[in-house]
Amino acid sequence: MSAWKYKKVMPRVLVSKLRLIPTKEIVDLTGSPLDRIHAYLLKTSYQREISELSPQQLTSISIEEALLKNFLRTIEEIALASPRDIRNVLNRVLMKFEAGALKAILRAKSAGLEFDEAMRYILPAGRLSASRSAEIVRNSRSVRDVIENISDMEYGAVLKEALPEYDNTGALLPLETAIDRYAYDRIMAATRKLRGRDRKIAGTVLGLEIDSMNIRVILRFKETGISEDWAVRHLLPVSDVFSHEVLCEALRAGEVELAIERLMEAAKFNLARDYQLLLEELMREYQAHRSLSRLESVLDRGLLKVNLRMLKRYTPFFNIGLILAFLNLKWFEMRNLRAIVRASDEKIPSETTGRLLILPS
Repeated sequence: MSAWKYKKVMPRVLVSKLRLIPTKEIVDLTGSPLDRIHAYLLKTSYQREISELSPQQLTSISIEEALLKNFLRTIEEIALASPRDIRNVLNRVLMKFEAGALKAILRAKSAGLEFDEAMRYILPAGRLSASRSAEIVRNSRSVRDVIENISDMEYGAVLKEALPEYDNTGALLPLETAIDRYAYDRIMAATRKLRGRDRKIAGTVLGLEIDSMNIRVILRFKETGISEDWAVRHLLPVSDVFSHEVLCEALRAGEVELAIERLMEAAKFNLARDYQLLLEELMREYQAHRSLSRLESVLDRGLLKVNLRMLKRYTPFFNIGLILAFLNLKWFEMRNLRAIVRASDEKIPSETTGRLLILPS
């Protein structure tokens, strides 16, 4: 791997990294009215998109759309400045955000949300643009309708295959897992075409994301009625830390703590420090509250911390790790800003909003 091929994209990434909003300023925005949020964002990397909004257009929806537009522009600019092999990976990485939009649509229909409320929970991305997402939501009355309305996309076939398990349990987990597996299969296929150190680093960064997804499946398996066989078939082992055997042993563990302990053993054996820190926090949270639902935010927060460490680890070198870590941090930043904007519009107390944010501490 030659650092020379990064000479065009790295200055852009490093400048963008410096413009990430500090955690303290994110927290300080919590509870602010829309006009103050708007004024603050005009001084950030979101300035171009936010400045296009006139005072008459200043709504929570318009600000959220501007934030998303900025994020997608950031990915596009970095991809265009990247070497072809890196660009191919970044274009595939966009699929995980596309998958997130589709899962949000399914959740909205499962919950019976009306159109306007449903659209507030959807982050359009990739082929699921704002207009396409709105079309699917508007023309779907049920989860089955959503699957029918995306039959022109490969996700349609993937979801139809998972429908029997959904019908048996009523749980969205089989559908969501099928979407994630398909998206990350495609992402990892592009990653395997990289060479040398780039391939190893991309595998490490994306491998942790996928293992986090596997952990979610294992934990949620404990509270749903999906079959063990189905769950086993939809685990996606790609890292050197969790083999398929280890993931299956954790899945079959009788208690949540035993499942986490088995994963911790594998992380320690493989000297995977990032994994150990994530799993230790997961164990502390579960022992304190005995709530599986709280573990979702712990996993998100853990991934944020890992990406912050990766940003420091890879900044001295020109490689794909810095790009992937930055894009993940940019995504978390946008999610937090959208939560703050939405809370401002709905007059949600600052304390409640603060608990919705994904922050490193």
